[in-house]
Amino acid sequence: MLGTISINTTTFFTVMGILIGIAATVLLYIFVLPENKREKLPKILKVLHDIFNMKQLWLETFLRGLYVLSSTLCITVGACMLFSFSIYDSGRYSYSHWYGGYGILLAILGPVVLRIVFEGLMMFILLVKNTIQINNKLKADAEQPKEENAATEEPQE
Repeated sequence: MLGTISINTTTFFTVMGILIGIAATVLLYIFVLPENKREKLPKILKVLHDIFNMKQLWLETFLRGLYVLSSTLCITVGACMLFSFSIYDSGRYSYSHWYGGYGILLAILGPVVLRIVFEGLMMFILLVKNTIQINNKLKADAEQPKEENAATEEPQE
């Protein structure tokens, strides 16, 4: 008589994925992420180098796309809710409800609330970007040769 056979490989492949991920992280830290190795890397690894060293902020672009999607969804779902209703009738009790009022509120107030929230987030991101630019400018000014700084200064009496 044959018994029931049950095979589950989820644990094995999860552990394998974790081990491969750790090995890939170590290899990236050794061969891709150091700044002095960037020039020798092929183009695809340069892209990985820039992504993992966070050379640019992607959050701003992501949030803009999310804002456009959220606003569009508020308006379209709100418009579709104009036509939605529910009816309940048990013979003894009957109940009906139109969801158009909620749809109008969602279509009008949803994008306004989203705009306020996303503007607050964007102000924070712009603050961070400006701080990074100021730091880079101060770093560049500090690295200028002393001769240039001495030539631009006025002689003191």
